Amino acid sequence: MAATEDLRTGIRLVDASARLLDRVTALMSVLGTVTILIVMLLISVDVVGRFFFGRPIAGVPEMVAMSILAIVFLQIANTLSRGKLTRSDAFLGFVRNRNQRLGDGLDALMHAAGAFLVYVLVTAFHPLFLRSYGRNEMVGTVGQFMAPIWPVHLIVLVGSAMLLAVFLMRTLCLAIRAWNGVTADRDRSGEGAS
Repeated sequence: MAATEDLRTGIRLVDASARLLDRVTALMSVLGTVTILIVMLLISVDVVGRFFFGRPIAGVPEMVAMSILAIVFLQIANTLSRGKLTRSDAFLGFVRNRNQRLGDGLDALMHAAGAFLVYVLVTAFHPLFLRSYGRNEMVGTVGQFMAPIWPVHLIVLVGSAMLLAVFLMRTLCLAIRAWNGVTADRDRSGEGAS
């Protein structure tokens, strides 16, 4: 599966938008990677404090659980944008080898289905974010560690919205390629870009 910015359509605005979207999702992925490093450091300090000093850091399990959810949604849009999201595309490869336009059209339909499913996720999760923010819902144990959950819910909502945007961009690019007959050979030679 090609990266979104590599799905050139020959339409400058669409191609520039795909590149911009790829850059934004890459930045979110970097934030997810930094979060992983912070979580690893936090766990290491907690283990050292627990083992050597008998004093663990309060709330580490809650922070790790929330961080894992945040990391997934910070990085999933870039995973799709880079063409690295796991999928079975043996049939699609078979169709593409026979007819590139039909393969791109079928791929566009599959991405449209993905966009619909992520749209359902976004619309279902939006009220949960509003509730957690409005009520200032907390996680943890009273008297030991409490943290608001709404920042993680916001990251899930933003990450899902970016995933939806990538699905829609890929759908648009693939549909244009199918309609215009843009092939991988034209992409490499630069004939498909204007």
